[in-house]
Amino acid sequence: MKLAFIGLGNMGFPMSCNLVKAGYTVYGVNRSEPKELQFQKQGGHIGKSLKELAQEADVIMTCLPLPADVEKVLLGEEGIIPNGKENLIIIDFSTVSPNLNKKIYAAAKEKNMAFLDAPISGGTTGAEAGTLSIMVGGDKEIYDKVLPIFEILGKNVYHIGESGSGSSIKLLNQYMVSAHTQAVSEAFVLAEKAGIDLSLLYEILNVSYAQSKIMERHYINNISKDDFTPGFELGLLHKDISLVNEMASSFDVTLPLGQKVTELISEALEAGLSKDDMSAMIKLMREKAK
Repeated sequence: MKLAFIGLGNMGFPMSCNLVKAGYTVYGVNRSEPKELQFQKQGGHIGKSLKELAQEADVIMTCLPLPADVEKVLLGEEGIIPNGKENLIIIDFSTVSPNLNKKIYAAAKEKNMAFLDAPISGGTTGAEAGTLSIMVGGDKEIYDKVLPIFEILGKNVYHIGESGSGSSIKLLNQYMVSAHTQAVSEAFVLAEKAGIDLSLLYEILNVSYAQSKIMERHYINNISKDDFTPGFELGLLHKDISLVNEMASSFDVTLPLGQKVTELISEALEAGLSKDDMSAMIKLMREKAK
């Protein structure tokens, strides 16, 4: 089985490398050539255009930062679906709206191709270890066919239901990630103002009801080191919470907390933090507390 992986970023690169290690023939495509060359050094193949891969690959996977990127790669004139062969399976690991998933699913079906939305959670650590959570929407028989691929990439793999359902759950995850990120930022800044040692605070909260993976991630990887090198950029979190609000609006659901968190993340982006890790919300809270 010939695979293609489009988007060799922080998540896509380790995921595609794990498929190579598992013995698959994998072609990698990325906007920047250095990442493709790095992938080649790991045993991957490069040098194919989207059109060529659409005709030659059996399964094409995408992991891209923005919905517009996904739409262009899959539906654009030079993209996969307009140029693909029948029975091609397309899997998108990106975080986009359920409505975009359904649009892509319908376009693929019209061309006798299959599409699965399969957003992921678990960060770069999970991508490297092959322990991601994968939430899949689309036809069950296609899911069953590519399950061995999912099981290389993730530890917790779920078929949710129809197209778009995987993204719906991912957006709910991102909603809570955003809220937890803000709560951690506020609590740790308040602790600093109160003269509480942050390492002691973390130790206690980590064995209390306030414990969360987000607190653990943000404190261990970033806050404790005062290093906000991105594992997941704050700008991408803003994109995700905006999609959450769009989803809520489509169901006439109000998210008061979500709206406030969106405002605060927008403020952080205006302060120049968009390329920092999402844990950098604490930097905005520190400025507000001065």
